Amino acid sequence: MQVNRLRATLKSGGIALGTLMWETQGRGVVHTLAQAGMDFVMICTEHSAYNLETVVNLVAHAHAAGITPIVRIPDLQYQYVTRMLDTGCQSLIVPHVRTGAEVRRFVEYAKYHPEGRRGMAIYQGASTAYEDVDPARAVAHANANTLLAVLIETREAVENLDDILIPGIDLALVGHQDLAQSLGVPGEYSHPHVRDADARVRALCKARGIATAGAINRPENAKSVIDSGAQFLLYGTDLVMIRREAERAVQAVAPFRQAAK
Repeated sequence: MQVNRLRATLKSGGIALGTLMWETQGRGVVHTLAQAGMDFVMICTEHSAYNLETVVNLVAHAHAAGITPIVRIPDLQYQYVTRMLDTGCQSLIVPHVRTGAEVRRFVEYAKYHPEGRRGMAIYQGASTAYEDVDPARAVAHANANTLLAVLIETREAVENLDDILIPGIDLALVGHQDLAQSLGVPGEYSHPHVRDADARVRALCKARGIATAGAINRPENAKSVIDSGAQFLLYGTDLVMIRREAERAVQAVAPFRQAAK
């Protein structure tokens, strides 16, 4: 059965680097990220047009390439949680959580007894890496290798942090765009209200042994993000990386275009 290396890395205090996919779909993208040395690929289904089959294929290629897939589901619904897990993904991010009750429901959906009430679907399929295994062993393995993450991106979530950051949650991400909007300062990611909320999340996560995330917009900013305590490092997106390389090429050619005029 598949071991969740991303979860193991975070639990051991290590650092994991990856990027977000929400436009590109080819298997070569996932394999290229793995060959480049990245640890995970975050597959977004909240803000993308990906359908279930596309995501399942990306997850399968990620496992084949040796990189951990982590899927941001669209919303907290039973089908979004269990269908992802049953088709081989072991790491999920739920957006827009606001209360402890929602997070407890997330854990219940994702974990088998005694930690939750996930529906049993152990049938020599993707959830067991197509192995024929004893159900009790498969249940224990799944519970130990399922990584659950929450996105803190609303005023209500910040107010309910104590009930949201509970056992069963392995990773917390702060969604600065939505959080700034919810706090009444859209686009002002350095606003004191946003910075204070971010600090509160990091402090409570540190006290409770929950990993935190950090966004790296440029490679040279990696140290400051790591120094903040972040272990889950999100470097750009598929489009950001394509655009940066395209802009570098355009800039390199620009002087020759001007000289030719």
